[in-house]
Amino acid sequence: MMEKYKQHMSWFIGGGILLILAIIVSLMNYFQSEPNMPVTSQIPQQMEPESPISTDKPNGKSRDNNERKTKLMVDVQGSVKRPGVYELKEGDRVMHAIQMAGGFMESAEIRSVNQALKITDEMIVYVAEKGEKYELQTASSKPMDENGVVVNINSADETVLQTLNGVGPAKAQSIISYREENGPFTSLEQLLEVRGIGEKTIEQWKDQISFE
Repeated sequence: MMEKYKQHMSWFIGGGILLILAIIVSLMNYFQSEPNMPVTSQIPQQMEPESPISTDKPNGKSRDNNERKTKLMVDVQGSVKRPGVYELKEGDRVMHAIQMAGGFMESAEIRSVNQALKITDEMIVYVAEKGEKYELQTASSKPMDENGVVVNINSADETVLQTLNGVGPAKAQSIISYREENGPFTSLEQLLEVRGIGEKTIEQWKDQISFE
């Protein structure tokens, strides 16, 4: 009796194992027959259109040229606290140049300058002292000597000569030495005989100097 019971149990267990194996095989066949589902990481993403890359290179030279054009060099002289050459920008006026030079001295004749005048490159701003003769500056900004007139090349001293464009202590002394050795100048062309003075220089001076 026991032997038959064990024999039935063995069949039962063996049949169950076979059934489980059959189910597993069926499931495997089922999944293999289904189309492959895309993996999330493999789904192609929609690409955003790339922004066009500009191939134009900035024109550095043009920018540098523009910067140079807006910088103006102005020589402030006379009755100001710190006379000298100052860098300003296009659109600034005489009052800005005077402010950079420390402002007026107490002895300054404020009316001797037009503070609203727009500055230009290489401009000379001369502030006269009280009691000094002067001519109100215009856009041409002609340099003036102590008497408020255009620089007399034959009588101006070293300080006044340096109000002329491009004249420093050495060149002013060369002009004085020439006068002492050869007499007064009589023409612009004669100034070419002075060391360091060329045609471009006298072209700038033609409206700034006198010979009498």
